[in-house]
Amino acid sequence: MNHLAHCFLSFGNEDLLLGNFIGDYIKGNQWEKYPLGVQRGILLHRTIDSFTDSNPWTHQCSARIRPYSKRFSGPVVDILFDHLLTINWERYSTKTLSEFAQETYTMLEHRRLEMPLDLQDRLPRMVAGNFLQGYGHREGLDFVFSRFMKRLSIPFDQAAMLDFFEAHIGAFENDFNQFFPELIEKAKTYIQDN
Repeated sequence: MNHLAHCFLSFGNEDLLLGNFIGDYIKGNQWEKYPLGVQRGILLHRTIDSFTDSNPWTHQCSARIRPYSKRFSGPVVDILFDHLLTINWERYSTKTLSEFAQETYTMLEHRRLEMPLDLQDRLPRMVAGNFLQGYGHREGLDFVFSRFMKRLSIPFDQAAMLDFFEAHIGAFENDFNQFFPELIEKAKTYIQDN
């Protein structure tokens, strides 16, 4: 899952949100230097990623998109799932996406100085670009994928991949709506047990 799902699965807890948001930037046992609540968020991030990577619904989507995204189908599906979360938002939240995004931005900005330096620098631009809501439309997906593609040694045809996704969105959406409730339960169980 990408930024939107990780933020959503923090369930409004600021410590969990911070840890979940910075999770990709914290390697090895670096998580141990953070306060306990943030540690739980970092480990929640890892739990979410592990569950997502091993889930059969995710595997089905990865196989479907692999002819276009090659060996990058896993992270591509993570981004596409954030898009599917935006268009299915009302199924999973009683708040509007706009309300959720603004509350999340406020909490993240409040904790910005606790983030790794790269994120401290990037967060104001991300918030100004309304990054959580950007997943909801093609232009936002194009932007996210163009940034993703800059990190790849072997690029793929982003436009063809997104055209295929849009042409088969019903199948992807069905898989997502089977998968995401399972992920919510996994996240809630992790939080309850830790």
